[in-house]
Amino acid sequence: MHFYIPFRWLPIVICSLLFALFEAAALRPMGMISPLMLWMKSFTDAFIMVGMGLLLATVIHSSLYVKLDYWQRLVNYTALGVIYMLCWGLLSYLFSLLIAGSEMKEEVQRLLPLTLFIAMLVYIIQLLIIHDRLRNEEMEEAFETDQDDLPLTVEDQPFAAEAMNENGEESLERVAVKSGQKIHVILVPDIVYIQSDGDYVQIVTAQSRYLKEETMKYFEASLPRNRFVRVHRSYIVNVEKILRIELYKKQNQMLTLANGDQIRASVAGYRELRTILNL
Repeated sequence: MHFYIPFRWLPIVICSLLFALFEAAALRPMGMISPLMLWMKSFTDAFIMVGMGLLLATVIHSSLYVKLDYWQRLVNYTALGVIYMLCWGLLSYLFSLLIAGSEMKEEVQRLLPLTLFIAMLVYIIQLLIIHDRLRNEEMEEAFETDQDDLPLTVEDQPFAAEAMNENGEESLERVAVKSGQKIHVILVPDIVYIQSDGDYVQIVTAQSRYLKEETMKYFEASLPRNRFVRVHRSYIVNVEKILRIELYKKQNQMLTLANGDQIRASVAGYRELRTILNL
């Protein structure tokens, strides 16, 4: 599994030491814990900061949050921030009790509000750094692949090899999807359906789902038209993966696919599907 690390290890160590120093200074007036215990708590929180930061980077990187629109990012980052603070506060509280002892429970509890506030500040800083780094990586990748939309031969682009369908038109044989440092090659016959997802599409197979930055119109034009039908504005279905067609709410039809998913077909989509299936 690919883990995205936002800092080099030396800056991490330096930041951890500085964090422990400033937190100890900030918490000292708030409780009666001895300086030694306070330093131990601060260094523990520094380790929590590093661990939570690496986990946060991995979650944001793997979830493609940077590609969402502003409001979706705001909601997701807010929810992530709440979880981040709660996890930090719980871990800090438990470790503080282990360090100071249960007899200092009340003093440890008095430190919780400021600890949570510090966790919130650290979350915002880490989030800004991670988001900025991922944005820069995205821009670099876009710059390196800005010629991908130009027509290429099979020799130039083996992962987008094309063949001729029965109507003499070019159609895809396989689709390449990049995920982190991996490239997944999906054979067209293995595709169960394709679903619109904002500026992306989800390519669904029997085993997994893959997110690709492409349009539905591209796949509608490029896939073999005798096997793939756009049954809805949001779905293109492989007719060979349809197990059952049932009436659903008046004139609409519900398609049950080989992987168990169900998709509603529009009136126009079902009309085209009937043509392909000779119904």
